Amino acid sequence: MIDKKKTNKKASSKRNTERWLIVLVIVVVVAVGGVIAWRLTSCHSSPQETQTDVLSPAEPVGITVGKSAPDFTLKDLDGNSVSLHQFRGHVVLLDFWASWCAPCRSSMPTLEKFAAKYHDKGLVMIGVSLDRSASDASSFLNANNYDRLIALWGSAIASQGVARTYGVSGIPHTFVIDPNGVIRFTDHPMRLTESFLNTLFQ
Repeated sequence: MIDKKKTNKKASSKRNTERWLIVLVIVVVVAVGGVIAWRLTSCHSSPQETQTDVLSPAEPVGITVGKSAPDFTLKDLDGNSVSLHQFRGHVVLLDFWASWCAPCRSSMPTLEKFAAKYHDKGLVMIGVSLDRSASDASSFLNANNYDRLIALWGSAIASQGVARTYGVSGIPHTFVIDPNGVIRFTDHPMRLTESFLNTLFQ
């Protein structure tokens, strides 16, 4: 005969063991989740991340007035890498141009004049050349003694990529970027005035 008391006792013991296993699994899952949440919270509040955020744009990145100018890196005519963010703290006059572009050649003296006048106040002029070669850009600048311009090229493809990032469909096209990296002017360079530039240095 089957001893029902022993059978019931075994079944009850088995159920108790299963309950404890379930409780143990729940405790482990909650504990692991708590550790993960603590680690994520501590990472987000670390001093290292706070320092990195200092360089984060104050405004959303975009190509219209009031937006933070998209960062980029190109080679200068000497082969050195130059990035836009290096000039944070300066007013940046960013011009897209090419030596084969007649309107660009016409507007360059005005931009050079601005660069000279506001140089001591911290203005930096960067020119992204859309020339077919670095030598074309270099020859034009040297022939006209445009030595205020930080000319960037890298390659035709790289320069065109930056122009596309900035939505430039025709040249010349000039952006003025304030010391915080925010775009304050975007238009044909001949529409840029001294009175406007003066407002950025007050």
